[in-house]
Amino acid sequence: MTRAAEPEEGLRDIGREIAQDAVRLVRAEIDLARTQMTAAAKRFLVAAIFGVVAALLLFIALIEAIGAIPSEFGPDLFHNRWLGWVAVGFLLALLAGLFGVLAYRRFRKAITSGKETVGALKEDSEWLRQLSRRKNNGS
Repeated sequence: MTRAAEPEEGLRDIGREIAQDAVRLVRAEIDLARTQMTAAAKRFLVAAIFGVVAALLLFIALIEAIGAIPSEFGPDLFHNRWLGWVAVGFLLALLAGLFGVLAYRRFRKAITSGKETVGALKEDSEWLRQLSRRKNNGS
């Protein structure tokens, strides 16, 4: 082997190593994106559960509040049972509001996280396109 062939082989080896590193980087990015999307889906599921609980409690609060109206027309205006119905309905409405706020926040986080992951994937694909263009152009 001549001395001129050795630097070419060294450059070829470095080029292969860079290409392998790029492939490993892309695979790692894909794995990271998959993990982030799974986490976002789980957060979305939790947010949906909070939303369902909020809707259920609001429905129960509505039933309680409507049930308080007939109790008001009872034998006497300040009957304790009527005040109990109103208090329970009010507490359930507060719980529904709390779960609704929690659901809203979780939905926002899940959507934001998903958008960030998609943005990172778009950046990576654009980087790979530019890398392949440079390789094809001989740069």
